Amino acid sequence: MKKDVKCLLSALVFAGVSWGGYGIASAAGEAVYELNPVVVTATRTEKMDVDVPANVTVVTAKKIEEAGYKNAFDAIQSQVGVESTGYGDAGQDFGFSSGRTVVRGYDRGTLVMVNGIPMNLKNYNSLAGIPKDMIEKIEIVKGAAGTLYGAEAMGGVINIMTKTPQDGKETVTLKGTVGNYYNDYGATYAGPNLIVSLQREYSDLINHSNAYPVGSKTNWWVGKGQSNRATVAAKLSEEVGFNLMYQEGNITRGSFTNDVTVGSKKVPYNYRFDDKRATAGMTYTGKENGIKAIVGYNYRKADGFDRAKNEPVSSSAELSSYITDVQKTWELGKDTLIAGYTFKREDYEGLVKKANKAHRLNHGFYLSYTDEFSPKFSATLGLRAEIIKDPVSDQNVFNPQFQTLYKFNDNTSWYVDIGRGFQMPTVDSYYGKKAASDTLKPEKGWTYETGIKHNFSESQSLKFSVYHMDFKNKIGWSAKDKDTGLQYAINKGNFRNTGVEVTYNQVVNNHWDYSLGFSYSNPEVNDPTGKKGWVQDSARLDGVASVTYRTDKIRSTLSWKYLGDREDYTGPSKPKTSDPQTPSLSRVTWNTIYDVTPNDTLSLTLNNLFDHENYANKYGNLELPYNWRLSYSHKF
Repeated sequence: MKKDVKCLLSALVFAGVSWGGYGIASAAGEAVYELNPVVVTATRTEKMDVDVPANVTVVTAKKIEEAGYKNAFDAIQSQVGVESTGYGDAGQDFGFSSGRTVVRGYDRGTLVMVNGIPMNLKNYNSLAGIPKDMIEKIEIVKGAAGTLYGAEAMGGVINIMTKTPQDGKETVTLKGTVGNYYNDYGATYAGPNLIVSLQREYSDLINHSNAYPVGSKTNWWVGKGQSNRATVAAKLSEEVGFNLMYQEGNITRGSFTNDVTVGSKKVPYNYRFDDKRATAGMTYTGKENGIKAIVGYNYRKADGFDRAKNEPVSSSAELSSYITDVQKTWELGKDTLIAGYTFKREDYEGLVKKANKAHRLNHGFYLSYTDEFSPKFSATLGLRAEIIKDPVSDQNVFNPQFQTLYKFNDNTSWYVDIGRGFQMPTVDSYYGKKAASDTLKPEKGWTYETGIKHNFSESQSLKFSVYHMDFKNKIGWSAKDKDTGLQYAINKGNFRNTGVEVTYNQVVNNHWDYSLGFSYSNPEVNDPTGKKGWVQDSARLDGVASVTYRTDKIRSTLSWKYLGDREDYTGPSKPKTSDPQTPSLSRVTWNTIYDVTPNDTLSLTLNNLFDHENYANKYGNLELPYNWRLSYSHKF
């Protein structure tokens, strides 16, 4: 532990993840940095970050490219205050064992949207299928946001904004990637009204992907599979846009040990999921009337088959959601009023047990009023009424939010953000051999936060925040039932977390920039039986750092993500240490891009550079060992 802390502090002194410039130019003359960017997610209106009374992190397309992030999951999990879980490389899913994004230690409490369209299903957000080349920017808003976004926004909201067609000449880009675990190839067309991206991806099996010692009952491998993706962004008019992301593929998980008996024979444990998913939506942004609207659809079907047992996987299911959101903004002198309505329907059907069907309806009405008392001080009061028609227990929910912003000057602000969050159990949690519907309660609670944002200059920025989270009825999984061997959803207890978060960014000159981020918190869950009291529920230490160097032809970024002082390990075997905690995570990535010509680009990404045995979670799933990816693209 002491060694990890020393390593963390040393790295933070000498290195630095950048997001954001006041328009600092790169070596090639391109303005790529915004240390005070325009953000829209936190308040549903366009504001400069320093004018927003909330903790916001912006990850730009340029930084996604330079850091060598593989996809949206990779980009998000590399930010401070975020601890994400996957079952393979870069958030790879395995059926409904989905990669998920954890903000400030609160598992299954982050609402993820694509262009404002919620994409959560079963409280999980599958981000591995969002290609990085289609992302314009990502806004991460930390803190409960139930007033503006309703259920699931307990720990925070993440809005992934895809690229939009731009005026100019038509281009076609071909791109291919090879690596020791991962390969892909694809093509992208970009025109003044349409962007279309097609991609095929292959992943190889990951030997020893779980922390089982050699010779144990099950030595898992996971990751072998392929997927096909299509992404479309269309500009139907100056006010109307259309977006579609579609993916289909398969993935297989198994064991090198003969641990399953079928008849009189022992055979390797091996099963596969076929997976289809889609997110689509239309957006309207009125130029003069202050109206914004979205109509969205989110779909996923995961169909699994156990080859050893020769039977379907019981968790196979089909899920979908439909959402409509309309908001109107009034400028009342210096004040602002926002009013809106949200409709959402969620559908669930079990593929093995067809009788397991359910749907849920949500009607949300929200108001947000900002009063600018003076040029330096403003306050925002918001309220959302949520009417939920549930298969088991209907709910009427009220989520208030109160925010203040005091501006010392144009470059420095102090904010206070108090908000309530709410989350229903997933509709599928009501089914199973041991149903939990009689006991499950919704999750609810408050986040309290205050912070300072300061821009020292056009090339330096600092953010500091202190927060406290207090939630009730946190939902998790039970221990395995001794009769059925199954796990089911339960309220594990109340959750609390108090923490501090600091980020610093500096653009040194046209060639160098660096960034640092550090968070210390104490996420805990209270055992409802009272036997264990408050138990640590996530990592306490979180650090990020990166440094980027660029010339006219070369861009090179060295980045680091650290998680230390983690929760107790609950996997199948004890880690290789006497410490009961999950071992620290230390991931170093080095990405170098070489612009061979204006139309030809080579990039080499070295992941987990020092081959650290990184535990992706407390259940024994491991991240990839040292691995590499080499990419080439040509633009016509």
